[in-house]
Amino acid sequence: MTYPPSPRTDAGDTTALAHPYFAGLPSPDSADFESLCRFCEDHRITVLASLPWVAAEVAALGGFAAMLRLVRRHGGRRLYLPRGRTACSVRLGVALDAPTHRRLLDRASAAGTIEIPSAWGVFVGLRRVAIRAAVRAGRSQREVAQSFGVTERHLRREADSIQLADRPAADPDDATCGPKN
Repeated sequence: MTYPPSPRTDAGDTTALAHPYFAGLPSPDSADFESLCRFCEDHRITVLASLPWVAAEVAALGGFAAMLRLVRRHGGRRLYLPRGRTACSVRLGVALDAPTHRRLLDRASAAGTIEIPSAWGVFVGLRRVAIRAAVRAGRSQREVAQSFGVTERHLRREADSIQLADRPAADPDDATCGPKN
């Protein structure tokens, strides 16, 4: 599956978009998993900003595939992190490089545990990034709503939020921005 999704025809001959990787996190051995990883790389900064800290740390230093595997395997659980990198990699089920392992240990609780974000939390963050990317790309609200299972009202709020975020910040030294007397 490539991004953006290709149209498919349903029984009623209406065009709907197939978006299988936004119907939950895909299996790591599927083409949709690879497509989702490419999507994450294409939108790297926005995706990293949308993720809970553990997921963002693993994705930033170990890659999106490692993060998605971790969340699919242990999402929603509190896990003890062994001090040894090899033992920690085995426990988490993903290969950790030394910097990722060190950063996870540094942020672990006093008991040496971290909370792995739920697959749902990661899914919601990725879905929101994809919705915003589709809106920014100029796709119709109806098409985006059907693709992602949201209402057009929700998309109007997202579009308003995107416009606010894209506006340049007001310069406090600019005399035209101050109150009018």
